[in-house]
Amino acid sequence: MLAGICAAALAGCGGGDEGSGSALDNALGYLPEDAPLVVAFDTDPDGSQVKAVQAIVERFPFADQATQSLEESLSRDDLDFEKDVKPLLGNEFVVGGPDVSSLIDGGDEESSDDQFVAAIEASDAGKLEELIKRDDTKEAGEQDGATLYEDSDGDTFAVEEGVLVVAGTRDLLDAALKQRDADDKLTADVFEEATADLPDDALVRLSTDVEQLIAADPETEPAQKVEWVSALRTLGLTLSFEDDRAVLDFRLDTDPEGLTEEDLPIASGPESPAVIDSPDEIGLGLRSPEQILAFAESAGQAVDPSGFGDYSAGRQTIESRLDLSIDDDIFGQLEDDVSVSFGLDGTFGVRSRVEDPQAFTATLDKLGKALPDIAESAVDEPIGYAKPKKGEDFYALATVDGDTVVYGVVDGVFVLANDSERASRLAEDETKAVEGAEGSIAMSADAQQLVSQGVSQFGGGGIGGALGGSLFSEPLGAVTGSVAAETDGLTGRLELTFD
Repeated sequence: MLAGICAAALAGCGGGDEGSGSALDNALGYLPEDAPLVVAFDTDPDGSQVKAVQAIVERFPFADQATQSLEESLSRDDLDFEKDVKPLLGNEFVVGGPDVSSLIDGGDEESSDDQFVAAIEASDAGKLEELIKRDDTKEAGEQDGATLYEDSDGDTFAVEEGVLVVAGTRDLLDAALKQRDADDKLTADVFEEATADLPDDALVRLSTDVEQLIAADPETEPAQKVEWVSALRTLGLTLSFEDDRAVLDFRLDTDPEGLTEEDLPIASGPESPAVIDSPDEIGLGLRSPEQILAFAESAGQAVDPSGFGDYSAGRQTIESRLDLSIDDDIFGQLEDDVSVSFGLDGTFGVRSRVEDPQAFTATLDKLGKALPDIAESAVDEPIGYAKPKKGEDFYALATVDGDTVVYGVVDGVFVLANDSERASRLAEDETKAVEGAEGSIAMSADAQQLVSQGVSQFGGGGIGGALGGSLFSEPLGAVTGSVAAETDGLTGRLELTFD
């Protein structure tokens, strides 16, 4: 029960500060130095993070009711959150998988859920002792300097010098207590290596040893033949809050030795692509999309040589039959960034300016000789094809059910969409830079519009659905994101603002 109280308190009391280094070391020490997955939650109820979360929650309707309900859920039985639980909080609560087998092969779902060790150093050790005595627990002996307790549900936990330690199984708890006295215990310095250059005052910090996870999973063996995959090392991720925004940052480290920019899954460099400025859709920008194709082909060749051979032969057949080069005549013609927009209702659009509109149109004519057959193979049903009539711009593909894709060149811009009206608009639509974006992938959307549409579309229509969507989505602002690549890793950010 005590562990449950702490977990529930953490769910409602994120936050934290810089002053808990030794407490973090004390909590991390129950995990081995090579623990493949570790998450740390700051739990300072009076810290900057929880205040920011509270400021955000207050923007929503029914915030007072939600806060009251949370406090009531944390003040159970004869416990009072302010007097009994809050004094325990303030230091980081650590949860981790002690070894790679607990994450890769935990057996059935129930047993894999038990493969964890968690610890927190109570800010007030005396209050922790008082709470244990009041919680109908009994002492169950000592082990490795820690006092063992058994709660009313028959679960065992431990307390050592003010540190509460819980685990999914008794064996894991015993191992954690021994680990605390070992030379290879996890420390804050090791944990923070993966989150270096990310916000250190975040609500949540996560460190994952990607290299270890990949090496331990037999199913990833083919993927390890890909240069970039074999260079993967660690993933660091943080979730932080300000009064008017929530920010998810990540860094996926790679060993740069032997890697070239051509080995990366996306184009390198900080330059960011533009996105289509459509308030009711998600806008995505790609710089140098040919890099993604080249990586996919390289990965396919390494992972499935036979399958790649079939693909390569098919590509060569198409190029020879149509007398064109996919690299030069299609991707090489794309002059600007490729901008994509799509809605929750399945609509989509793609646009990119081309260097030679006349030559690109000629290429589209050639593709018409093979594209219907390719599409039929992909969807396993008959596909209709139509060339543009005189004075029109668009080629069209259609299924027997009426799903269509139209594409063509309008005023020097290649466009592709669900219908000709949308395709025509795409050629004229404005594109915009995403504020703060860095790297060859960028995205932007109006979160309020998307949530309102989602509630209306999937939660039921009518006035009730529209009103519910509006009430919930009104405080939401823009959601933006970007991903950048270099030979030493990928970095990215996803940000949601609140009005």
